[in-house]
Amino acid sequence: MTKYRCFIVDDEPLAIDAIASHLDKLPQFQVKGKFTEALKAYSALKNTRVDLIFLDIQMPDYNGLDFIKSIQKKPEIIITTAYREFAVEGFELNILDYLVKPVAFERFMKSIDKFLDKKAKGSHSSGEGSGFVMVRADRKFIKIKLDDILYIEGLKDYVRIVLPEQQVLTRQSIGNFYQNLNEEDFLQVHKSFIVSKSRITAYTSHEVEIGKIEIPIGRIYKEAFLQVMKDNT
Repeated sequence: MTKYRCFIVDDEPLAIDAIASHLDKLPQFQVKGKFTEALKAYSALKNTRVDLIFLDIQMPDYNGLDFIKSIQKKPEIIITTAYREFAVEGFELNILDYLVKPVAFERFMKSIDKFLDKKAKGSHSSGEGSGFVMVRADRKFIKIKLDDILYIEGLKDYVRIVLPEQQVLTRQSIGNFYQNLNEEDFLQVHKSFIVSKSRITAYTSHEVEIGKIEIPIGRIYKEAFLQVMKDNT
């Protein structure tokens, strides 16, 4: 069974408990973090891969909408709020759903079904779990074996997939592309770079080497990268 990792971000502990109670009824979902401050959630997100965030809007210091705008590697987001008037702006930021508190379990499950449907469609189209991805480039779909990928570079609205014999440029964000990769095999080391773990030939605390290619390690990714490499030795 696929396990989906969730954050719950709300300045009201009772509201966090309510969402957590709903998720406890669903064995395929795991709560990996509960936060009463959005800034702490933002920091944790740098080192934790998350599939779904339940997010309040009206929070002190750093509200939910600003939080969404600041995320580079964006998981699916379901807003949970007592205010209906932010719905339009929320959907303009490509949130998955908008729940008004108190959140009834029946309504909650509609959001969960929407999330699962989207994940199922994404897995089918990308080839996740099958050893390859299909990407659109040069007006056609190209099959790329995951084992052949050296690294991926984010270029604004595009990603450049670097293979031993070619490079493929496809229109999508690096965050969305990363969501379709197995974290056991790939690791984001910089806001603009994802590397294949099996292709790493050397590394320091500042850069990763893949053969003669040197890839920088971003400051916010350094701790997680070094821990992963330590665990794999």
